[in-house]
Order: sequence, then C-alpha cells, then structure tokens
Amino acid sequence: MKNVVIIGAGQTGRGYLARLLYLSGQPFVMLDRDEELVRRFRGKSSYEIRFGGSGRGPIEMPVPEIYGMDEKEAAVTLREADLIFTSVAEQNLPALIPYLQKAVQERTKENPLTLITCENGVSPKKKLEGAIDRERLILSEAVIFCTTLKEDGESLDILSEDLDWLPYDVKALGDTLPYHGMEAEERFPQLLERKIYTYNCLSACVTYPGAVLGYTDYAEAANDPAVVQIMEEVCRSLNQSLSRRYGITEMEQAEFSVRAVRKFQNRSIRDTIERNARDVQRKLGPRERMIAPLLIMKEYGCDTSALEKVTAAAVLYGERTGTLKLDGKPVENPAEQLGELLAQLDEETLGQIRKEYERLRTDFPET
Repeated sequence: MKNVVIIGAGQTGRGYLARLLYLSGQPFVMLDRDEELVRRFRGKSSYEIRFGGSGRGPIEMPVPEIYGMDEKEAAVTLREADLIFTSVAEQNLPALIPYLQKAVQERTKENPLTLITCENGVSPKKKLEGAIDRERLILSEAVIFCTTLKEDGESLDILSEDLDWLPYDVKALGDTLPYHGMEAEERFPQLLERKIYTYNCLSACVTYPGAVLGYTDYAEAANDPAVVQIMEEVCRSLNQSLSRRYGITEMEQAEFSVRAVRKFQNRSIRDTIERNARDVQRKLGPRERMIAPLLIMKEYGCDTSALEKVTAAAVLYGERTGTLKLDGKPVENPAEQLGELLAQLDEETLGQIRKEYERLRTDFPET
C-alpha cells in the first residue's frame, strides 16, 4: 500500500481529503505548519464529519498520525512518501518548495514523488513548477467542489456538504487513483477554469452584494431576491459565453451553474459572508472570479452589467474593510483609482463600475 501524505490539516484537508482516503481504507499521515492545530489533533482520538442538507449520517474519523512541518518526523514522512495531496491555499504553495526539495534529493526518474494540489485557483501547480526537477516530482491538480466548514473553538469537527467527488488531472498524473470519490478527468484544465469562472464567480455574486446589503450569513444572502436576480442575470451571460469558449452545450453549462446556485442557497451549510469575502484584492485579479469572466463575456458579446455591479460591490467592500491596496497602502478613493485597480478593463466598463460603486456608497452608507 502506498505511503500517502496530506499537507494541510484545515477544513479541506481533514474534512474532505481525509475522508475520501479513510473511506477507501487508505492510511495517511497529515502535516501542518500550525503547531497549535497539531497539538489539538494530538489531544483527540477522533473527530466528526457531519453532513448538512442530507440524510447522510456522520463519519467518526480517527485522528491520523500528524506532525508539524518542521518536526524531524515530517521530513522523514515526506522523504518516504509515494503520494502527497496539498490543501494549504494556492498562495501558500511556494512555502512548501524547500520541504519538497529536501524530500526528492534521493529520488530518481524511476522513483519520482507524486504531488496533487487540491487548491482553489486557476492553475495552482504552476506555483511549484520549475523549482524542482520534473523527473523527481510529478505534479498534478485536483479541483475542490465540496464545501467544508470548521466548528468554533477547539473542536476539530467539520460540517460538510454531502459530496464525495474530487476530479483530478489524469493526463498530468499519468495514472488513475483507486480512491473513493476521486475521478479521472481527461479535460482537467478546462474543468478547473470553468469551476473558477462559474462557481467562484457566482460565489462573488452572493458575497459582495450580500455584504453591501448587510448580511452576515452566506446562505441567507444567497436567497435574498436582489442577490438571486444578480445571479440569474450573470448566469445568462456566463452560460452563453462559457459554452462557446469551451465547446460545450449551453444546457451543460447551465446545469453546472444551477448546481453552484443550489449549493450556495443550502441553508443547512452555515457559512459566513466574512469567510467568503476575505482576500478581495486577489479576487479582483485579472485571472480571478470577477474580472476574467467579465472579459470572457465581453469577448462573446454578452451583457456584463450584472457582473459590473458585483465588481463594484467588491471594490466597496475592499475600501470599507481597508483590504484594498495599491503600492501597499489602503485605497482611500477607489472611484479615482479604479483604472489602477482594474487596469485590464476598458474605459467604458470602468465607467459603469465607477457609477455603480458611487450608487452603492450612497444607497448603502456604512453603519
């Protein structure tokens, strides 16, 4: 049996990847840089994964062998690993490079280490490419569709969506995985982009207008009539443009969008606006969930007005939380600096976003 490692013991790591391996009968070791989290694991014999919005019973997960990233046992674990899954957030992947470089020092092309990134991004593995000899490290990717939420306080328990489906890039991997819920995907780059441009885009449609409307509960915002209308308008343009971009039927893309909306409106998954809204600077990036779909819509002549409203709400959220920055300083007047913040957009689109931003500031003053 393979030596399998999960790097990242957070919500996805322990609540999703761990359960797929556990349900497959595959032992694994977990590693995490958070020493406090590792301590909490070692103080427990098990934790529970519960499922919201379904009749599925809870899973009692035995606590696996776990080490901090800088413990000597972690280095041995990585050196002896056959397969590694990461769940550390895309922006944190470069921090793993020194550990992986040490782990593959004695590897050869006949005995490479295999690593699958399980992150939320357009191409997470690019964060690791070039840093390690390709003959010693095989890189692949998987995409996360399942929502997992941690309990408050010291608890390790997880509330999860009832979904056991982890599509992975089988072409990059060069082999299939025998584990529960892990599905070989031949056109993985396309699926990953569609996920970001559909699920993540529609999540932004809930999050930032929801924040402006004063919601704190994510599902409640997703069921607000004004937010529903925004999602419906965005979906029309998304489905038209993405179906053409990826050569699929509009019905197939529409079903993809419907699954996303249904997921976000599930009131049994107690998620928060704050959790989904954080890191707004990155989420306004040119390859991210608002701007990239907006540019695709424009490319295919689709209406972008609803997504312009979402983008304006995101800018307002970033301003009010002090998390929107230029040259390391909080943006104090987004209306004047919008061209710098969203440099990839044309003047007409920037003008519409600016107009909507000003309207939101007036109609929804900060309380």
